[in-house]
Amino acid sequence: MADSDVLPLPVLHDWALPSHGLRIETIDAHAGGQSLRLVLNGFPSMKGNTMLERLAYAREHFDHLRRALMHEPRGHRALHGCLLTPPQFNGSHFGVLFMNQAGFSAICGHGIIALATMLLESGLAELKAPETLLRLDTAMGKIRAYGQVEHDQVDRVFFEFGPAWVVAGNQRVGLLDWGDIHYDLTWAGSFMAMVDAASLRLSTAGESSARLVEAGKALLFWMNSPSGVAGREGGAALAGARVESVVFTDRPTRRRKDMADARQVCVYENGSIDRSPGALAICARLALMKERGQIDAGVPMSVEGITGSIFRGKLVGEEPGTDGVTGGVICEIEGQAWITGRHTFLIAEDDPFAQGFSM
Repeated sequence: MADSDVLPLPVLHDWALPSHGLRIETIDAHAGGQSLRLVLNGFPSMKGNTMLERLAYAREHFDHLRRALMHEPRGHRALHGCLLTPPQFNGSHFGVLFMNQAGFSAICGHGIIALATMLLESGLAELKAPETLLRLDTAMGKIRAYGQVEHDQVDRVFFEFGPAWVVAGNQRVGLLDWGDIHYDLTWAGSFMAMVDAASLRLSTAGESSARLVEAGKALLFWMNSPSGVAGREGGAALAGARVESVVFTDRPTRRRKDMADARQVCVYENGSIDRSPGALAICARLALMKERGQIDAGVPMSVEGITGSIFRGKLVGEEPGTDGVTGGVICEIEGQAWITGRHTFLIAEDDPFAQGFSM
């Protein structure tokens, strides 16, 4: 048989998917290399009038389905997902709940870019050139995402997020094997610690990924321990929340033809690395730069991730603090996404890994 021949499989073509168990259909995409899985059908309906109520309901009743889709053998450590619900507010197109290996979440930056692309290119939302506006209700508020359309495809997506702010700047902790780590604690959808990679003799290149994970997990372990910032009165976790990621910042590499303005890599508690530059991490970085007088409103900044993909961000406004609530900056983030496939997942009741596993 020649190398170019394809083995005919008529029996497989006639094969019907098993009728037993749960069947969930999805579309997958990636934004800057970071994946997102959109559930099309097969997931039970959410209860609740608001997105916060629906988020709480999903956490209480559907965590087993989240694990089945996000964890192995159907998912992987860096996978994110999302569910669509009816909108909460009049005039919005969809309500959106996000999920990942850690649980359900209120917001996901690269997820907004990937979701907007999937909704428009799949026909779930009407595609209009040269620009289509999507109003998305999340548990963190309304998101207005704009798809730039060329040749009936989404060329790029941008959206506004805020406020993002600096919680505690110029912090330091001494950790075994790492010595003194200097960090800035920020908030942009979640608590993030910003660390200069060069201060630990690290870089944000792919070959340094293992050491970045080691340093990130060590810092997160301390920060979320009783003796860390999350256990201090007035510390990062004012309401007992966790610091979810460490963002290692770096200067751009000169191996690219179109060199970015900066580089960064986000490391999460489970040891996964954001393949994209991290949309909300760019918001946190812009908030820190604004506080230090390093950037002005309206000045675009391109940020490269560990895979070489680039997102762009800029400051577009500020939100003053009121009633004891911290104000911060409003950012615009821009990136690109591509659909990678459409899938039907089967979850049989007698499958020992029906709820997935994590290693």
